[in-house]
Amino acid sequence: MALKVITDIAKIDRRVWADFVNNHPNGNIFQLPWMYELHQMTSLQHPIAIFAFDGPLLVGLMIGTNFRSVAFPFSWLTRRQMVIGGPLVDNNNRDVLETILECLVKEFGHKAIFTEIKNLKLRLSLKPVFEDAGFYYESLLSVIVEMNKKSGTLWDSLSPDRRENIRRMSNVSGLIRDMHGTRDMENVWRVLRYAIGEKGLHVPHRSLFRFMDELEMLKPYVAIKGFEMNEDLKAVLIVMKFQQKAYFWMEGHCLDNGSEWMYDGFVWQVIQELESEGIQFLNMGDAGRPGNDFHSRQYKKSYGGTIRETGRYIYVHKWGLWNFRRFFYRWYKQARICFYKKYCSV
Repeated sequence: MALKVITDIAKIDRRVWADFVNNHPNGNIFQLPWMYELHQMTSLQHPIAIFAFDGPLLVGLMIGTNFRSVAFPFSWLTRRQMVIGGPLVDNNNRDVLETILECLVKEFGHKAIFTEIKNLKLRLSLKPVFEDAGFYYESLLSVIVEMNKKSGTLWDSLSPDRRENIRRMSNVSGLIRDMHGTRDMENVWRVLRYAIGEKGLHVPHRSLFRFMDELEMLKPYVAIKGFEMNEDLKAVLIVMKFQQKAYFWMEGHCLDNGSEWMYDGFVWQVIQELESEGIQFLNMGDAGRPGNDFHSRQYKKSYGGTIRETGRYIYVHKWGLWNFRRFFYRWYKQARICFYKKYCSV
C-alpha cells in the first residue's frame, strides 16, 4: 500500500470527505468538513486536517483543533490539540492509522504542548498502534442513554429524584425553545461562560456560537436548546446529532440553588425531542475516570444511562512545558473560578 498524506483541505473534495465520514461505522459530526469550517472561523482556534489516500481512494482522515485559552504569554501554557471521535480509518487498517498519527506528531506537534484524542467508542484493538506512535492511554468514562426503548421504559429508568423534578415542571411557566440569531447566541455564550467558567474550565470564544448558528451546512447536525423564564435565558444545551446518535457537547445553567431542579425538566424535554427524531443513542458526555467519585457521572446516570469506558489517548510534545503546565494549571484554574464567580455573572 503506497499511501499519500494530504494536510491541505483545498486539495480535498468535500463530498468525498463527507461521504467517507457518513459511511464509516464510527463516523461522527466532529470529523465532518462543516466542523472544520466552524473551528476555522472561531477565534483562538485553528483546525488541523490529515487525509490518507491509497491511490485515488480516501482510506483515512483525522480532524482536530488547536486551542489556546488566553492571550500571550499564558497562551504558551494553554496550547493543546483536541481530536474528538477520530481518526477514522477504512477497515481499521493499522498502516493507515500509523501514517496519520506519524503525520500528526511531525507536522502539527510543534503547535501544542500535548494532543488529546478523545474516543466516542472504545477500540482497544488499535491501542498498540497508538502506543507504538508514542501515545499513552487514559481510562475515561461516558454515560450513554439507549433511546430505542419504549417511552414508558425510558421514563421508568429515571431515578426517583429526576422523575419528581420533571413532574414539578408542569407548574413552571418557563419556555423551552430552539435558539437562533445574534441576540440568542450572545445569551447562549453568556450562560455557558457563567456555567463553564465557574468550574474553571475552558470557555469557547463567543464567535463559536455565532458561526454555529450561521453555518448553513451545519444546521441539520446541531440543536441549540434554551430554557427561558420571564424572557431570561436560564439554561442551555448544545446537542450534536449524526445519523441516529446524539452528543451533549456543551451545557450549563444559571439557576439559583432553589430552582436548580428545573434543569432536570429541561434536559428531559430535550431527550424526548431527540427520541421523537429517531435518535437511538445519546452520549451525555464525560463521566470522569474510573474509581473517582464524580458527581456529574451519577447525575447523568440518573437519566437511565449506563456507564461505558470510551478512553482517550495523550501525546506529550513538550515535556518541560507539560510538567510546568500541570503545576501552573492548578493555580490558573482556581484563578479562573474566582474571576468568573466575581466578574462574569449572566
